[in-house]
Amino acid sequence: MKLSFSTLACPAWSLGRVLDAAGRLGYDGVELRFLEGDDALWARPELTGSGLAETRARLRDGGLAVSCVDTRSFFHHPEPAAREAARAEAERALELAARLGAAGIRVFGDRIQPGQDRPSTRGFIAEALARLADAAQACGVEVWIESHGDFARAADTLGVLEGLPSSAVGVLWDPANAFESGEAPAEGLAALDGRVRHVHLKDLARTTGRGAREWTPVLPGRGEFHPERVLALLRERGYERWVSFEWEKRWHPQIEEAEIALPHFLRWAAAELRSSASSATTAVRTFSRARLEVEVHADRPAMGAAAAALVSAHLRRQVEREGRAAAIFASAPSQDEFLAALRHDATIPWDRVTAFHLDEYIGVGPDHPASFRRFLVDRLFGHVAVRAFHGLQGEAPDPEAECARYAALLRAETPSLAVLGIGENGHLAFIDPPACDFFEPADVRVVELDEPCRRQQVHDGSFASLGAVPRTALSLSIPRLMRVPRAVAIVPGPAKRAAIAAALDGPLTCACPASILRRHPDARLFLDGESVRDVRP
Repeated sequence: MKLSFSTLACPAWSLGRVLDAAGRLGYDGVELRFLEGDDALWARPELTGSGLAETRARLRDGGLAVSCVDTRSFFHHPEPAAREAARAEAERALELAARLGAAGIRVFGDRIQPGQDRPSTRGFIAEALARLADAAQACGVEVWIESHGDFARAADTLGVLEGLPSSAVGVLWDPANAFESGEAPAEGLAALDGRVRHVHLKDLARTTGRGAREWTPVLPGRGEFHPERVLALLRERGYERWVSFEWEKRWHPQIEEAEIALPHFLRWAAAELRSSASSATTAVRTFSRARLEVEVHADRPAMGAAAAALVSAHLRRQVEREGRAAAIFASAPSQDEFLAALRHDATIPWDRVTAFHLDEYIGVGPDHPASFRRFLVDRLFGHVAVRAFHGLQGEAPDPEAECARYAALLRAETPSLAVLGIGENGHLAFIDPPACDFFEPADVRVVELDEPCRRQQVHDGSFASLGAVPRTALSLSIPRLMRVPRAVAIVPGPAKRAAIAAALDGPLTCACPASILRRHPDARLFLDGESVRDVRP
């Protein structure tokens, strides 16, 4: 699942500051509610005209998405004119969401007004949603009614949606809202089932206010709601859409500032979603950057052994659980110690493991000294009885067809682990900065190698001169690597210091493709003392 935060947490921030925080902290996107105190988002200069074009470019470069455009549209008004005004605002939000590439907008039911009853209010809301559904389908955007107010419980939310078969209308599930009304998250999710399109998450604690006990937002893990149970429920159901942290600073000014709450939620959620605990106890130092865990070891052999222990444990667990495993391996001298340790690990059931690799030069066959297939065969697969090793065929006469063939193999085997290196220019696989696209639709693609990348191949001893290095290659794409559930990056040596510093502490940008690892849901970076020297504690 993907993580975002609502700008309800930071209502006075500019969009630039919001996007800076999202990228730096490791969120996948942002949910737009307020910007600089303004919630008429469709009229904002950064979301219209040339400002919108700049915003879209910035989102793409940072690999960020807008998870939802929130409206202030309530459809509980008994007066038709008030409902019409709310609907018109919602339609403007739909158009903005379409321009931003957001999947949906949020609207409210919301409360039974004086002189009205539940059936009449339900009718007001359903009528507005039915009219919005047509506009939503035309825009390619969905309308999500939040489980809120007098319609927070699942049965009441579903009551509004009866007779609305349109796939353009769904539910923004806020289980904490229903919890305040006495509904357990498991009960609500079971009832809503496939209607849930977006999730708001927060924690709650009972406090005393105005002589009564009331629910107040608290940082996740510190309250009585237990939002970790919601994440577990969603994961069990295979939910892959957005979970958005709704830190209601706008409505509760006394709670922690966004500078505290946003990193707290990201660390908490990443830990809850991570598939397994730390594998190594021999690291000299451990720290994290956003969702990325980092281990620093005394030297290359210690680093390689620790990474091999993690990979070995992962492969054994996968085979025990699934009867098979599939993994992707990097091919570079930086992997030598790791591959040597893996080769001598007799506990790995290699006969149940299918292997892939990251990249290959176009025009290079499997017997070429610089072939990445040959590299892995020489150092690993020529020594262990692997079930299968699928190689990218650089000598294939039709590179695009070869990309399609390999992508189909990846889809069939669904690797659960990717072992990576990081290039001197910050590349992952052969995705150099000029070729980097965090939204690349292809799983495997043809790339043109930039000069720093080609020079690295000379530094690594693969080629005698720059002119001998091929200019094109086949490579897995960044989005494909990010979809692999677990990633391990192994990056030793002084030549990688600048790339590691940029990946960990620079902007999250296509200018350093490896910076995207800070957003991977379960990634660990293994370093030695030489590669980490330019990184702050």
